[in-house]
Amino acid sequence: MQKIFRDSTAFRLSVFACSLIFLSIGGCGSSIPMGDVSGTVTVNGEAYSEASLVFLSMQTGAGSSADIGEGGSFKLPDPLPTGTYKVYLAPRSIPEEENGQPTAVQMDKSIPAKFWNESSTDVTATVEEGENDLAIKFDS
Repeated sequence: MQKIFRDSTAFRLSVFACSLIFLSIGGCGSSIPMGDVSGTVTVNGEAYSEASLVFLSMQTGAGSSADIGEGGSFKLPDPLPTGTYKVYLAPRSIPEEENGQPTAVQMDKSIPAKFWNESSTDVTATVEEGENDLAIKFDS
């Protein structure tokens, strides 16, 4: 019975399927190049810190965001795949509370509306492998 199974098409297909599984488990060793991103944000030449900063790749959908800190500084929490990203503003992630109640999320109306949306922003940034210290400028 064992000899019959070895000569059968089913045995050859089983060996082929197992080979594919082992190859996929082992991987090909290729990894996507990544970059850590930090830097500063300015609006019309002045440091800006009243929002979050969002990076979004229109090609891959990869993205990340971080609140902008004092002096316009930011650091994305996780590395991003290398490439070009649309950069735009969003309301801060955790609004301060008043009397135990969260405050309403608001956009800074002194900033042009085009900078609050990925489809209308004209600000882009290129993320390269390794450390990226970027100056993000929102100029009207």
